[in-house]
Amino acid sequence: MSPVLKKNLLAANHNPVNNYKKFLSSLALSMCCLSYWTQIAHAEGSRSLYPSAATGSRANIEWRNSKYGNLIFRRTLLKVFAKQGEYILTGSSAVDVGSGDILIFNPGRVTGSVGEETIPSTADFRCSPVTTTNAGKITSRALELAGPRSVDGTGNTSGYIPCAYQAPSTGIYDVVFYGPDGNNVDTQGTIAADIALSNSINFDTTQRTSVAAWDVTVRSSDISSTTDITGRLFSYYLALFTGANGRPLNFPVYPVTTDGFRYRITLRGTDPNGFALYGNQVGFFDSDGVTPLYHNVLGTDAQLTTPQGGVKLSRPQYPTFFNLLDDQALAYIDRYNPNGTLDGTGIPVLPGIPTITNVGFTGTAAANNSNFGTGGTFNFDSNVEGYYTIIISRDGVNFDPTKAENRIIRGNITTPGSQTVPWDGKDNNGSFFPVGTGYKFVVRTQAGEYHFPLLDAENNFSGGPTIEMLNATNPLGNRTAFYDDRGYKTIGGTTIGTIGSVLCGINPPNPAFSDPLNGFDSSLNNRKFGQSGDNGNANTSCNGSFGDVKGLDIWTYYTPVLAPTDFNIVDAVSANAGKVIINEVLYKEVVGSPAASNPEFIELYNASSVAVNLTGFILSDGHLTASDNDGANGFTYTFPNGTTLQPGKYAVIWLGNNTPNNQATNAAFQDWLGNNPKLNNTGDDIWLYDNQNKVIDYIAYGTGGEINQTPASVLNLWNDVNQSNLANASVNQSISLTPNGQDSNSSSCWEPTTSTVPLTNCSNDLQTRDTDTVTGRITSVGENNNGSNPPNLVLVKRITRINNSDITQIVDGRSDVPTTDNNYVIPARADEDNDPKWPANYLRGLINAGTVKPGDILEYTIYFLSNGLGNATKVKFCDLVPNNVTFLPTAFNGLTPKDGGLPTAEQGIALAIGSITPSFYLTNAADNDRGRLYIPNDPATPALCGSNTNGAVVVDITRDPDTPSLPAATGSGTPSSSYGFIRFRGTVK
Repeated sequence: MSPVLKKNLLAANHNPVNNYKKFLSSLALSMCCLSYWTQIAHAEGSRSLYPSAATGSRANIEWRNSKYGNLIFRRTLLKVFAKQGEYILTGSSAVDVGSGDILIFNPGRVTGSVGEETIPSTADFRCSPVTTTNAGKITSRALELAGPRSVDGTGNTSGYIPCAYQAPSTGIYDVVFYGPDGNNVDTQGTIAADIALSNSINFDTTQRTSVAAWDVTVRSSDISSTTDITGRLFSYYLALFTGANGRPLNFPVYPVTTDGFRYRITLRGTDPNGFALYGNQVGFFDSDGVTPLYHNVLGTDAQLTTPQGGVKLSRPQYPTFFNLLDDQALAYIDRYNPNGTLDGTGIPVLPGIPTITNVGFTGTAAANNSNFGTGGTFNFDSNVEGYYTIIISRDGVNFDPTKAENRIIRGNITTPGSQTVPWDGKDNNGSFFPVGTGYKFVVRTQAGEYHFPLLDAENNFSGGPTIEMLNATNPLGNRTAFYDDRGYKTIGGTTIGTIGSVLCGINPPNPAFSDPLNGFDSSLNNRKFGQSGDNGNANTSCNGSFGDVKGLDIWTYYTPVLAPTDFNIVDAVSANAGKVIINEVLYKEVVGSPAASNPEFIELYNASSVAVNLTGFILSDGHLTASDNDGANGFTYTFPNGTTLQPGKYAVIWLGNNTPNNQATNAAFQDWLGNNPKLNNTGDDIWLYDNQNKVIDYIAYGTGGEINQTPASVLNLWNDVNQSNLANASVNQSISLTPNGQDSNSSSCWEPTTSTVPLTNCSNDLQTRDTDTVTGRITSVGENNNGSNPPNLVLVKRITRINNSDITQIVDGRSDVPTTDNNYVIPARADEDNDPKWPANYLRGLINAGTVKPGDILEYTIYFLSNGLGNATKVKFCDLVPNNVTFLPTAFNGLTPKDGGLPTAEQGIALAIGSITPSFYLTNAADNDRGRLYIPNDPATPALCGSNTNGAVVVDITRDPDTPSLPAATGSGTPSSSYGFIRFRGTVK
């Protein structure tokens, strides 16, 4: 690299907090932290950086008109706090050498963005006109170390003679040091870089635009004083130059963030050449120019004028002091935003210690459960403004924010208090988190955040800098920092290096990144890279030492450390659930059967009253949304475009070949996969998804490793009580759902086809049958599982009484009217009250009875009609009490006839069979009549009721020996026992 162009940026970044006042009363400073501020007085300037015991090399300060990264002028603009009447004493190795000079500007005169300030043409004070002999001249190492004499020359007579300026007001003064070449030039000096200043070029015109030794000391208004007031001098950025590599720097500086966190940064062997030292909150911006990058910048030239991938540098932002700072200065210091614009004035004396409380996750499927592909919302409370980071771990152990399978979300807290952060459900790679339980995430807020970018710093052979928090106890450790030297993808989609692998260059750091949650001890040499000596300066990408033609970031922050929080991803249930169902499966074949003789099949049935478009639906023996499948032992089938299944029709997917034996002649759709057997004979699962990966149906049989992660229990997709018994089918015998097409989501309603064992836990168990024409195969593939005369029951609900007034109107429920009309019903129910087999004028009552008020008593009547092709047996009825009413337990007390039951029990249910008036009045109790009320949340509530949150009315309409079945109606009201109603009342809440 040409020494004219070489530059390296050392930066410490911080997250700005705008509300200054809220920190002033903070009492978070511990006594152990206070001990850091006890120090021996030192002067301010190059003798602060290179005291008598200093090791390593010296860097000259610069004043040039070129820029680093088209962003920061290559000049050192110093700032010093002074009270009215105090003296600012200055000197340098360039005063009266060529055009060398020192300029001081009163508070407020220097304006503009940090790094590109506007310097007035006329200074308020210049050293060059001072007539005192040798005023402002530092001509030896001894004078540098001794510091300035007193203003009147009587004190510290071994020191240099200062140029003295008495502050006319209290505030921040700007100080400029010109090298021998003066202002507005870009010439480059020859640098000796020796701390001892033994080379004469440290004091002659060879310095050019740089200054080897310099001093800015504040003293009291007493002109004889020799007491230095330290902690007053700072800069937002320092332009420094060593002249070559192999000249390591070891000095400390003392930055403070805008939210009051103070640090000591010790370079500890950093070997950059020409560079700027500054601090800000983000280090580098991602390609959107807004989002912090938390990675390195890969350039194409030494100046990083056009970083690869469109990432960007961020401006200086916080003040860096040369000694432990004087608290009095803080109220006068300007705060800046990362873009260099002014944010306000004043930095708190004490840091604002962040706390995080009430961390949680609000899922889309209730509580901390979210449906697959729908994301959710993270919630937490923060007491401070600033950046937050949320890391979601795929395995609950690895929280690497860059890991493709994890997810990192970063944002800015603009107002303290409750925060909500939306999540799209995806990982860093853009794929949805799979279905699973116990996912973990952590939330961190980042106060006092520093980033220290190293631009084009070829070598860092000793592993510095060391970063140490001084005025708070960091839960992560006071010397903890972070780095990530791996490749990455920008927000704009450009890949830098190889994602997950260390970037190119000679001798990269090992390890390539710090612990993403806990960081590393920056006093160690984890970040060591490059070579020793004047090596590694190829000046082209990837050909020199690791730091060559790169911007390397290192950062730290204060964060509360909380335990990870859990959440779950569950399947989303499709709107087609209950419409298209898995109806029959043949899984057991002769072991070793080839595809040509593989009889395995899965039968689907459209149980709805409308046609269903199956395009893109997926049938599989794997839990695809959980990334849990059988691999090569399994199958996945996607229905082709244009596949439609009409109501009451069957679709059959054969896993084997299309052969004469593998045919379902009555099926509306068939397809063949041409596979060898895929369904495990001892246990497997079958999933049906829609084209949005939402679950339509699921069944499982038997046990074993090929039963994948089961559906979450909150979805009520499957009850496995009888699942193990379903593995008892014989070879070439299917298992069938019963009754056909009635999906109860329970293994209790499945059986080996033609099984004679009663399904005691299935409320409507019907005998399954064998219609298969292939010898030795027992199935009803493509046909009704229970025979040609299946039963069916139609239910119609009406409000038939309000208070003491019966409602006798007849209302036709319709779906072709506005949804706000009183007779609107959904399309699937529109024809149910028009069945010609209903008795004439039987369905009295209203669908929508209008406005009611608390205390009104409503009567609900649910009419039923057996309109199938066969008798309906084992008919159990359940209706949930509407949420806005309270069940009236005494509605029918004293009325007869009864249906058995306890004599003294309250009667709140009525049952009619073949009548316009109740045939029986039933008790609410669990006794020997046919009715029962299950109180809200009663665990004994039958599964067919669903979620019982307000009470459930249950009636066994059929009962041996008096009413063993409801015969199928053959005409209007014929036979009379084919219809009836259940009735109960409730009080409006």
